[in-house]
Amino acid sequence: MRRRTTFMSILLVLAAASCLWAWGYRVHHTVTGAAVDLLPEPLRRFYGLNRPMLVYHSTDPDVWSDMKIKTPASAHYIDIDLLEPPPFDDIPRTRKQAVARYGEAKLRKAGTLPWEITRRTHKLTQAFREKRWEDVILQSSWISHFIADATMPLHTTKNYKGQESGNIILEAHGPNRTVHHRLEWGLPEHLPEVYDNIMGDAAEVKHVDDVSTLTWTTVFDSFGYIDAVLDADKTAAELDDRFGDDYYRKFDELMRPLVRERLERSEELIACVWLTCWEDAGRPELPMYRVRIELSHIEDPAKVEGEGATELLVPLVSLMAGVAGLILGSQLTLAVLRRQRG
Repeated sequence: MRRRTTFMSILLVLAAASCLWAWGYRVHHTVTGAAVDLLPEPLRRFYGLNRPMLVYHSTDPDVWSDMKIKTPASAHYIDIDLLEPPPFDDIPRTRKQAVARYGEAKLRKAGTLPWEITRRTHKLTQAFREKRWEDVILQSSWISHFIADATMPLHTTKNYKGQESGNIILEAHGPNRTVHHRLEWGLPEHLPEVYDNIMGDAAEVKHVDDVSTLTWTTVFDSFGYIDAVLDADKTAAELDDRFGDDYYRKFDELMRPLVRERLERSEELIACVWLTCWEDAGRPELPMYRVRIELSHIEDPAKVEGEGATELLVPLVSLMAGVAGLILGSQLTLAVLRRQRG
């Protein structure tokens, strides 16, 4: 009985925590899968064969953050306005210089997203070079997650909840709690028929000479959308401050062009970085079969992260998070039906 209680407690924690990180599971899965179709051959065929695992593992970093293993939460964002005032020209571009200027504690508080993308670019390039195909798939999935995080406007500001701009913050946890939740989780989940198919395929995929510079440009671009997000949330909340259908219809009307631009940018950058890592590794011949990813391989410190997390923990927690998401989704659906019937 005690074990069952503990297991259910973990599921409930994960169900709540799954609303906290950038874009939500649905969008991370969508942009990662869509990036495959932008690639040139032979990468498109290789990644296409492995699309299910690429998509599945693209949300692993959120599970790591929820369980406080492998990668800290600060790797998912960079609150640039906590470091410097606009136009941010004085923010050092290398992590070593940033630590020297701000100190490790302030940097972790502000976030380390650009350097996490750089770090994972090196890991993916090395995996290609050494033809470690399981690692190629995993690192490709994981870097797609952090690139998508960089395109999310509210992952670039200290006002990520709208707490400094008067946006409504609810006490209850869930997809409606803050503007952050409503944008990255509530909107795609409320209108899946729109946001599962929102992106086009006209992006230009090419080699990136400097991934770090590209990442910083993406972060600064995302920051430029913050006021539009906060204003749209306020306008929609004036119609429906209970965040039901009326709120999301208006929020969608105001936000759809912005979200489409950000997600199309995300899939384009993901594809460009995958291509760049393969080319920088010398364009190794790719295996044209579906790569089998061993659970023990995911947690082998010598092969993946260099940190000794418990074997099988991440796959188990990923499964639990998926179940928790289904539970949460069912609860939300029932709540909506009850409100409609009432």
